[in-house]
Amino acid sequence: MLPYMASYMRNFTDPSVRIEHMMWIPTFQGCFPFAMVIGGLTSSTFSPRVSAFIGCALVTSSVALSAYAIQHSFALFFIVYGLLFGLGSGIAYVTAVSTAINWAPDKIGVVSGIVAAGFGLSSSIFAPIQTMIVNPLNLPATKDGYFVQPELLIRVPSLFTKLAVIYGIMQGIALIVVCDPPFRKSRSNESITNDVDEDDEDDDYSRPVFDNDEDTTIQLTSSEMLKSPTFYCLFAALFCCSFYANMFYNLYKTYGESFIEDDMFMAMAFSVASIANAIARIGWGYLTDRTSFQISLSTATCLASVFLLTMPMTRELGKMAFLFWLVGTFICMGATHALFITATVKCFGNRHKANNYGYLILSTTLSGILLAAISQFYLKVIGYTYLFIITSIFPFCAFIIISCIQWTPQGKLVT
Repeated sequence: MLPYMASYMRNFTDPSVRIEHMMWIPTFQGCFPFAMVIGGLTSSTFSPRVSAFIGCALVTSSVALSAYAIQHSFALFFIVYGLLFGLGSGIAYVTAVSTAINWAPDKIGVVSGIVAAGFGLSSSIFAPIQTMIVNPLNLPATKDGYFVQPELLIRVPSLFTKLAVIYGIMQGIALIVVCDPPFRKSRSNESITNDVDEDDEDDDYSRPVFDNDEDTTIQLTSSEMLKSPTFYCLFAALFCCSFYANMFYNLYKTYGESFIEDDMFMAMAFSVASIANAIARIGWGYLTDRTSFQISLSTATCLASVFLLTMPMTRELGKMAFLFWLVGTFICMGATHALFITATVKCFGNRHKANNYGYLILSTTLSGILLAAISQFYLKVIGYTYLFIITSIFPFCAFIIISCIQWTPQGKLVT
């Protein structure tokens, strides 16, 4: 969407807008500050369904309002499609993943991977839809990544309205099944033998049916977690992982279109990569359950460093090589969403997982701000080649950090 949005605003709203400015929008879409903390609070205060409804309503409303905002100013568009969308997305996502974990607390990696896969798989569906609505004739972009054809650009505002309708229908269906697992039925009035501890049995009846002993091993509140060096290791590692993932996710298309004049190919390539990313999220989660968070993330970050370091070679190797590198990098990126929620639960407990993960995810906000600033002020200076080389350092730093996590208080729980 970035090239379409930037191109429309340059031609109809604000000529000074560049693709680099638009990087601020996905930065706050995916990691609005405290959105996930708010999601944890709304889920515990009301119910998962109410919390998810609040998040979905904010997302759908923001998309619908964006059809108006994009025609008036970048600031208004940023508030609506960036901040408001990010707030709703954070609330809905953390509610979904924490609720799913409640159903299968002994398979945290796989469950969180499945939810994260759904989150990522949507891209494979909507990227071609967006392209077919806005650019059905497969018109090429300029070498700078902008579209200038009027017949293409006039379709951009109406795209948001159509997407809002689709989102609303899908979310309405999904909300029907969002709920916590059922609790055990109350005891009957039958007599209980003297050797049964009644207090323990009462506690047992108040637990969810799918609860297990693993949930009670460690239960840190957010204030306790913030005092742990383990949290800051995870925070730093997630900062590095989210930086490289956001950079590649947001700029792969503008980089590819600098030597590939086929917008439909880019959309289909993204769909293939998104499917691979979704499958990989489940795979990384399964690998974590079978081995450890440390092994899984170390593997993903090392591979990511290699792909990013060699990505500039695809300019000479052609579009099929670009597709291979795109899929490979997206597979590595899949580890980020699936693994860090797993590490949060294993290190700090299940009871406060939504709030705890909300504080951890603030690292993605900081990395997003850094990425947006670099893109806006330095991308034209350093170019894509040096940007990829510099970015390859970040997953390697995450590898170093995670390799040392066992020496922190809760680090041994994820090694």
